[in-house]
Amino acid sequence: MASGLYVVTYQDVLDTTQLALDLDLETHKFALYTSSKTQDYNANSVYSATNEISGTGYTAGGKVVTGTALSLPGSGVLKYSSDAVSWPSSTLTGVAKVDMYAAALAGLNLIMGIDLGTTYNTSDGTFLLTPHANGLFQVDFTP
Repeated sequence: MASGLYVVTYQDVLDTTQLALDLDLETHKFALYTSSKTQDYNANSVYSATNEISGTGYTAGGKVVTGTALSLPGSGVLKYSSDAVSWPSSTLTGVAKVDMYAAALAGLNLIMGIDLGTTYNTSDGTFLLTPHANGLFQVDFTP
């Protein structure tokens, strides 16, 4: 499975539901998961603890993502970026997937998912997620 955006959330932003998703908030969280997590970008819409990682240095529900920012890096392109997020002094086993969700919204709506492509472990070390220079995601509105 690839990384992606949770379509149901963005549909709710744009339809009559008018979900108030503010991507610039500093309250969104990254939650870590095992490879058993199913990231169904067409159907999943809310944070779930099912298959979430547990271990020393990790708190259920994940960690707040800071430095979130929307920018316009090119003609018709919207970029969403953030600072790196780390879990220092952690002992984690089998980290394979990440979900970003809106922790400030009552529905804990999913924003995006990342499939790490393999599993990672830490043993009293730092698990670090560093966004790509192109951001967490980009949307080209003028393909």
